[in-house]
Amino acid sequence: MSGRIAPFGLLLLFACALLLTACSRLDLAYRNLDLIIPWWISNFVSLDDQQKNWLEPRLQKHLAWHCSTQLPSYVAWLEQFDQMSRQARLTPSDVLGQMTQIRDAMQEVAVQITPTVLGLAKSLTPTQMGELYVSMDEHNAELRAEHAAPPLKAQVQARAQRMRERVEDWIGPLRPTQQARIDTWAKAQGDYNRLWAANRENWQKELRNTLYGRHTQDFSRRLTLLLQQPEASWTPAYRKAYPAVEQALASLLADLFNSADERQRTVLRERIGELSTDLKGLECYPG
Repeated sequence: MSGRIAPFGLLLLFACALLLTACSRLDLAYRNLDLIIPWWISNFVSLDDQQKNWLEPRLQKHLAWHCSTQLPSYVAWLEQFDQMSRQARLTPSDVLGQMTQIRDAMQEVAVQITPTVLGLAKSLTPTQMGELYVSMDEHNAELRAEHAAPPLKAQVQARAQRMRERVEDWIGPLRPTQQARIDTWAKAQGDYNRLWAANRENWQKELRNTLYGRHTQDFSRRLTLLLQQPEASWTPAYRKAYPAVEQALASLLADLFNSADERQRTVLRERIGELSTDLKGLECYPG
């Protein structure tokens, strides 16, 4: 579960979105990021014309960097994924290795965009700060109402349904035994939604405290830490739970792959091929 994040973290989703998206037209979505990102930011804070003019060339630079330097890595990742999909079996360690690559890709994006985020944050007016905080509170309330407030049984059912939909995007319809495996995983996560929501809000609390001091000497260091090392602001409960949650997800995905029949594996390879073709078809790809 990722949910919505503050606008300063938007670009951090590029790598993960490109590697894991279920979008049938990845190339179309990618080509329109220069329009999508400003629109998305406007859901949280309204930038004035001067800020928009300042952000535009920097956004174009980030997108050009990402397209020319990161896409080859994503294509290589998909090719590696394709080779893995032809193995008879995968272990949870195999899956964890892929997760690590995704995190590394997101880290590269975080480092790249940090100077722009710092500059934009320093330009926010008190009115914009208030608008940002209200937007964050509203989104948090929506996420809690959807994910953390329902009875635990309903949370588990929704969690299982989301996972079934995501897996079926990659391998097609699931068999009853595979659906049962997802149900078991979803139940075993217990009240993870509550931990996740509290951890997310704790990061935002640190962001608010940092933004209050955006004109102090220590501001750049503190915001850089939040962007590039968000785990430093994890709650103790989330930090304790996360390794087991990650391991459980890796075990689930390995089990689903190992139980996939030839039809499902064919769908998976076709899906990987489609994504790879989309990325290679982008103008900036040096292929």
